[in-house]
Amino acid sequence: MPPSQKTERRRIGLLGGSFNPPHQGHREISLAALERLGLDAVWWLVTPGNPLKDPKIYAAYEDRLRLARVVANHPDIVVSDFERRRGLTYTAETLDALQAINPNAAFVWLMGADGLENFHRWKDWRHIAETVPIAVFNRPGHETDALASEAAKELGVFRIDPEDAMSLCATEPPVWVFLPDTENPLSSTAIRSRKISHSLTIDQSDDLIAPCGALAFFLDLHPDLGDFRADVIEGLSLPQKTISPKYFYDEAGSKLFDQITELEEYYPTRTEKEVFLENAGEITAAIGPRAAIFEYGSGSSEKIEWLVKGLKEPAAYVAMDISRDHLLENASSIAEVLPIPVAAICADFHSPIELPKSVLPPADHWLGYFPGSTLGNMTLGAAKNFLERASATLGENAQFLIGIDLVKDKAVLEAAYNDARGVTAAFNMNLLKRMKSELGAKLNLDDFEHYAFYNDVEDRIEMHLRAQCATAIEIDGEAYGFVPGETLHTENSHKFTFEKLERLVNQTPWRLEKSWTDEKGWFGACLLSNS
Repeated sequence: MPPSQKTERRRIGLLGGSFNPPHQGHREISLAALERLGLDAVWWLVTPGNPLKDPKIYAAYEDRLRLARVVANHPDIVVSDFERRRGLTYTAETLDALQAINPNAAFVWLMGADGLENFHRWKDWRHIAETVPIAVFNRPGHETDALASEAAKELGVFRIDPEDAMSLCATEPPVWVFLPDTENPLSSTAIRSRKISHSLTIDQSDDLIAPCGALAFFLDLHPDLGDFRADVIEGLSLPQKTISPKYFYDEAGSKLFDQITELEEYYPTRTEKEVFLENAGEITAAIGPRAAIFEYGSGSSEKIEWLVKGLKEPAAYVAMDISRDHLLENASSIAEVLPIPVAAICADFHSPIELPKSVLPPADHWLGYFPGSTLGNMTLGAAKNFLERASATLGENAQFLIGIDLVKDKAVLEAAYNDARGVTAAFNMNLLKRMKSELGAKLNLDDFEHYAFYNDVEDRIEMHLRAQCATAIEIDGEAYGFVPGETLHTENSHKFTFEKLERLVNQTPWRLEKSWTDEKGWFGACLLSNS
């Protein structure tokens, strides 16, 4: 049994069953598989019913699926209804279907010792053994019967030692391993904290399509979420102290931002909605028929529904976001209301992304969708790089629909970031609270204040945390001093004119086709083309 040469393929464990109900034993096997077999992920395949069991014993399928997601509670465990959506009953059929859409994934079948006892009763069980490696995990009281079972005896010559378990995925089947030491819970700390290192750029031969809920596929590129401690220390060490705005969005920060969008002074959200909806007919006509949509930064169903329903014969919608949980929740909700296939990709839009387009219905062209004026949070250099990457992602003859916040009266701009209720101030100050609670930083919150102003030279709102007196932030025994008036720079929000945007896009493969705005000229929707 020589090891396969395709050792760079992502290693995926498959744990099938009725999950009736899902329990910690399923999770323990999954954690053990991640650790002992060196897997990148485990997919739980929740079957509508086991042919060997009485269908009357099953709880409602949606309840089993929902509870499985609660029990799994791990970033590398994906709970899937693939078998239900494909109308599959038997494991052999499921494996054939999964391998057909994932030809370069290294799958391994996971089962408990109690499953091995009855494996010889499974339909086409020899085909299963010849299709994928198998890992069997001990269950209390089942080891003797499992190893004495008909299947275990017939496959005995293909069994490898547990010490060689790391080689299982790279060995051509038939091959299996019995792990006798999984009766006790394993520590998941190392698994939770480990980082999966593989390229964010994929080509068609390396597509990994995880069936997930109502989604056509879920592709997890494991984006780098950053190291809060390291980034804070690095930022506090700079001449102009700074911190990335991505750290705004912990649970508290996300709730505060939701409140900001509802504020009277904060015009962007409602004005953008007005621009898109008031001009929906013209926008969708300019896009044309049979477009597939790729949204940068997954939004709500309301944000995308107007676009899909206004387009002629739209092909598909793919949501992208860096936050896995946020993405899966939003995309799954959107899939329930849109009449087209919906998929999701967990990635950072500052990294290269290649769409697995062949899995979706054919489209005449791809449309990038980037609402919310997030382009303005980038430096002009970063915005240029982003637009170049987007063109490569979407391919030839693509379009890109983006939102931009326009230059306007300074008083309007500054009021939007200095609301009377102080919600934006709390949003900004939450960064300091995170430093205290998560990093153990020593600092006095009252020594700092929210500070936001319009920089006329750069055409941008700048947000800072400003020291009101001589103070310091101490982390890991190192003090980073502030003199009165010194700031920690937290965010930029560039404002555009259409001319300024056109100068930017002309440095990229894109060209500005059309633009729309509201009556006041506060916000713009722009359609770009790279054809």
